[in-house]
Amino acid sequence: MKRIGLNTDEGRHAVWLELFFDLVYVVALTRLTHIVVAGHNGHIETSDYLTFFALFVPVWWSWVGHTMYQNRFGTYDITDSLLTLLQMFFAVMLAYGVGNAFGETGVIFALAYAATRWVLVFMYMRVYLGNPDVRPIAGGLSFGFAVGSSCWVVSVFFPPPAMYILWIAGLVIELATPLLLRKQLARVPVHNTHLPERAGLFALLVMGESFLGLVSGADSYEFSEALILNLVFGFSIICAIWWLYFETLEKALTGNLQGAAHLFLYGHLPIYMGIGLLAAGVQRLVATNHSTNDLSSIFSFSLLLILVPLQFIHHQYISNKSGRLFFARGLLIVTSILVFVCLSSLLSNQLLAFMIVFMLIIYIRLESVDAIHS
Repeated sequence: MKRIGLNTDEGRHAVWLELFFDLVYVVALTRLTHIVVAGHNGHIETSDYLTFFALFVPVWWSWVGHTMYQNRFGTYDITDSLLTLLQMFFAVMLAYGVGNAFGETGVIFALAYAATRWVLVFMYMRVYLGNPDVRPIAGGLSFGFAVGSSCWVVSVFFPPPAMYILWIAGLVIELATPLLLRKQLARVPVHNTHLPERAGLFALLVMGESFLGLVSGADSYEFSEALILNLVFGFSIICAIWWLYFETLEKALTGNLQGAAHLFLYGHLPIYMGIGLLAAGVQRLVATNHSTNDLSSIFSFSLLLILVPLQFIHHQYISNKSGRLFFARGLLIVTSILVFVCLSSLLSNQLLAFMIVFMLIIYIRLESVDAIHS
């Protein structure tokens, strides 16, 4: 068997196969965000939030598994490509099952997730056999992922809630595996141009759901000045989040990631969740038949999930950061959320949206100043 080594190409970017791989997750993300966009009778219940968050984790983690493998060990040879395509097929089944994973498609969802992970385990075993230099890493990841995904397989033989307990146990094992191998993984550092690009591409996939929410919210209403104004505000909020992520933080992160980059990797989970909730927010903003209290809760939750992790990622990777600006951004987040929640009953939907856009513009400015001074 030929030696399967590390992918040491400097300054490399995502290849066509990775972009093709991402397309499957567009479907999964659409079905996931539908949970919070649709809600119950137009209102998002606590159970909707919990369902969205619970199912988002395995979908995101199945994508992360392939991305991190390709980042460190991807060779894009014929075997690698075929295994990626096989993973894509199981991801299709994962997307099919996620729509009612806590109902009649739970078994399909569990087995599909486990299958994506076992393909990944096989890919790591190829590295283990083909490159003795990285056997501690490839072997450790293979073992942890195999044990975790096996919990999902075993879960199909148990009724709820035992099934879901095994799902949680499997995820905890898998999420903990890279953390336990942190020292070993730090010796095989991530490609610090490829990983931010892949993370940004997934952010775009989730962000695309916001545009779907924007359009679907306008579908049932007559074209009017009020509708145009809501579309402008919704579009502005999406663009502000895009600007914040790509035009500020990515400039600081690309080329600066070192070691295992766990803060960057795990910190993106709440960011993606927050962007997913953004789809529900803009959909309700444009639909116009939702209360400001409802909108305030959705947008506040979304902004907290996006901005707080970005703060810590920024603090980790920006050199010569300003403590004063870090505190100012944190104060802006807390104050804005409190204003949105406490004064929501006194605000119109349009005024709330304007305040959110205004707050994001200030935040972007503070972030940009810190990045420029670093």
